This record gives sequence, C-alpha cells and structure tokens, in this order.
Amino acid sequence: MNNTTPGALTSAPLKRPRPADFSGQAPPLPKVSSDLILQVFTHISLRRSTGRAEDYGDNERLIQLGKAALDASVTCALFNKRPMLNTPEICSQREEALSNANVDKWVTMYNMRQKLRCHPDVFPTLNSPKETMSLFHAYLGGVYAEHGIETVQEWISHLLLGRESQPIIRPRSMDETPQQPIEAPPTKRVKSEQPPPYQQPPIFFASQPPPSPPRQRHTPPHMALPNPLAPAQPNLPFLPLFNQTAMQRRVTVEYPAEFSGPPHAGRWSVRCIVNGIQKGVGTGSSKQVAKEEAARQAYYAMGWT
Repeated sequence: MNNTTPGALTSAPLKRPRPADFSGQAPPLPKVSSDLILQVFTHISLRRSTGRAEDYGDNERLIQLGKAALDASVTCALFNKRPMLNTPEICSQREEALSNANVDKWVTMYNMRQKLRCHPDVFPTLNSPKETMSLFHAYLGGVYAEHGIETVQEWISHLLLGRESQPIIRPRSMDETPQQPIEAPPTKRVKSEQPPPYQQPPIFFASQPPPSPPRQRHTPPHMALPNPLAPAQPNLPFLPLFNQTAMQRRVTVEYPAEFSGPPHAGRWSVRCIVNGIQKGVGTGSSKQVAKEEAARQAYYAMGWT
C-alpha cells in the first residue's frame, strides 16, 4: 500500500515525455468557428448567477466533451503506432502524453492562455495544472463538436507522433510472403453503336397503326453507387469500412488534403493514396465530404467488389 501523503503527490516531479514521441514542429491548430470559439475561451468564473443554462456561454460543457475525446484519441494513436506497442507500453506512453507537463507544453505552444476570458481573481491560477488541463480540454471539445472525432484524432496523432510519422496501416514485413499490389480490374470498353445499314421501312395499312418504339429507362448520371461493403445498409458511409478493408488487406492508405478558395466559400480536395498510388480524388465543401468521395472512388478502382 502506498503511504505517500496527498501533499507529496502534488510536489512529486512529473515524468518527462519522450522527446521522440512528443516533440517537433507543432501541427496547425484546427480552426473553430466564431460562434463556438467564444464558449471555448470563456471561463466558468464569468458565468452569471442568474439565467438559463443555454445563456451561460462558458466552456464547462466543452471541457467534459474534450476530456473524453482526448483520452480516446491518444489511445487510438498509440494503438496504431508502428512498430506495434504492447498493452503496458500503450498504458505507459498514454500516461506520459496526458501528463500535466505535456499538456502545459501544448497550451503554451498554441498561446491558449492569452485568449482566455476570465474573472481577475482567476489570473493567479491560470498556470495551475487544473486550469491548464481544462483549457486544453475545452478547445479540443470545440474541435470535436464542430469537425468530429476524425479531425481530433488526426490533430492529436500529429502532436504525439509528428506529421511525417502519423499512424497509418503499413504493409507486411520483409520476412513475410510479399503481397502483390492489387490492381484495378480492366475497364470494359463499351462499343459505340453503329447505325444499322439502310433498310426499306415497313409498309403499314391504314387500319394498322405503326408500333410505338420501346421506352428506354434512363439512369440518372450522378446516382450514387450503393455501398457494397455493407449490403444491408447501402447508404452507410464508405470511409470507415474502406479503411477497415484496407487494414485487413494490409495496404497503406493516406488522405492528403488541400483547401482552396475564400475561407467562407472554399472547397476541399482530398486524394486517396493506396500503396503510394493515387486511386481516388474527392472534392466538397467540407473535408469529410471530399474524403468520403475519394474513398468511394478508390474502392471501385481497387476492384474490391
């Protein structure tokens, strides 16, 4: 049984994170819209004593959301890290990543304290571990609320492992049987219809009307193909199931993204790179929509039907 007193716990030196995992150039801070950013950087000390809950406008609810999302994202990043970590290593490195010293480094790196609005009585405690952790949780909760868990996981993965070593699915090692890359099936060429040779038109009598031509069914040109990965749910998104199939087939998948145009009306362009070869390109008003389209094209290009 540990006989350490509570005071000794607070004064004990914190574990220093491993430089190889938690250092390097910071990835860009995910943007949060102006409506939500005000809640992120509004301290609970500014809450009015009267009023409805929706009128508070502070970051208390976002702190709870961000706390859960941070723990899940760090665990996911370490789970997908290569070389593969065992369970004790995942637990140890997760404890280091979520330490007060490491989160304080992230908050300082992004200058988050300078943006926080709070009561003057709170100023002396802004550098405390509790306030530092709450501030980072609040911002991460705002990112999750606006962009979803995928953006949070990508950001945290870059913070932990660096942009160049983000967790992706890698192919088999050299000592295993090499697996040939899966190529897309050859596209069937549709022969152009040639006009039939001239024939004498048939003669119809007055009492016999000419037969009406058969009606042809036209398929809408932009009809979305059903999801063959989940026949019972044809409208299920492609992206998570495509990534799962890629993991099972042990191929490398990357999604480089680009943003163009004005901030209020820009377009995202996302490419799906499989084993270093581009297999799909998607565009859309949001990164998630473009990524979904790129995964859809890549699935059919890989011939996984």
